[in-house]
Amino acid sequence: MINFAVQIVIMSSAKYFIPLALAFAASLTVPASAVSVDNNEKEGDELAFISSGDYIMPTLEELLGEKIDDFDDFETLRDDMVSYSQNFIGTRYRLGASGPKAFDCSGFTSYVFRQFGLTLRRDSRSQGTQGTQISVEEAQPGDLIFFSGRRAGKSIGHVGIVIESNPENGSVKFIHASTSRGVQIDSYPGTAYYAKRFISVRRVLGEEL
Repeated sequence: MINFAVQIVIMSSAKYFIPLALAFAASLTVPASAVSVDNNEKEGDELAFISSGDYIMPTLEELLGEKIDDFDDFETLRDDMVSYSQNFIGTRYRLGASGPKAFDCSGFTSYVFRQFGLTLRRDSRSQGTQGTQISVEEAQPGDLIFFSGRRAGKSIGHVGIVIESNPENGSVKFIHASTSRGVQIDSYPGTAYYAKRFISVRRVLGEEL
């Protein structure tokens, strides 16, 4: 139930996702025999269905005891994800590894996202079908950036997480698990290696995965 709550909260309002997740998980409440619901239910009551088969869904304001102004502020989530990802700089690369002591590229991205309640598919090519494709000028921290593999081409073979972007010139910094140096930060376009292998940027935060 906690994981389910975290998923809903992250998709709704990153600003409040930790306290709201806990409150939400504790607040799907009514006795199993109830046929109607009032405002007297409290945290800790048994989770159940009402007679119509619907869950009781308290409002966000009721859960937090404060007014929420909007649901599209993902800055906190993006910042937290970027900060968390950098804890693994220097972690070694190993093909097929999904952390935390070693990663391959898609293992790293999926591991980081999973810590925030979001599920990415396991390989880079499949991750390249999730979310919505955006231009590199629109890139924001937390977006995924995709490249071809060692042989430049049109097939996705590598993925990283955008940590910094410059919309004026379309340049980004990204963190990724490099085959040669493990988890590190690089830039696009940066070197010719990444410039000729760039494929796309995709936004998965706030999207249905």
